[in-house]
Amino acid sequence: MTPNTGSFDQAVAAAAMDEVMQDVYDMTGQKSIYVTHSQGGRVGWDVDTENVAAIVAIEPGGTPEIGSEQYTKFLEADIPIVIYFGDYIDNGPEDIQSTSFWRGIRDTAVEFAESYNADGGNCTVVNLPDVGITGNSHFMFQEENSEEIADHVENWIQENVQ
Repeated sequence: MTPNTGSFDQAVAAAAMDEVMQDVYDMTGQKSIYVTHSQGGRVGWDVDTENVAAIVAIEPGGTPEIGSEQYTKFLEADIPIVIYFGDYIDNGPEDIQSTSFWRGIRDTAVEFAESYNADGGNCTVVNLPDVGITGNSHFMFQEENSEEIADHVENWIQENVQ
């Protein structure tokens, strides 16, 4: 059971992350690689792109609508995006809400990536089982093989982030 932690203001969270990324830039002169997860994935799409070098979205709670302001600002800023999914999305019965929800999220992410790439962007969707990394839930960074996942993320960063 998840306790009710109160309301979630996405705009407030995005503004806070903008400040953090500005502080990082002020201290290092480098843009941030913004790693998001689940509901926090939606915050990632709301941040100002000025100090973002890339987005690493781990089973985000959605992607920007194709053609939306969020979509366009990332595309125009030439920000590479990678979206990771674990391997418990396809093994649940259709009548379980979370099964259909996460399948829909993943399918929408694939459509987002196809459009983003067709429009000149760089977006990769990684289904971990397709790259031989298995046994991962929604909290893949806490799994026994999290180091293997971190290596995959690091390799993607090395290949895609300037």
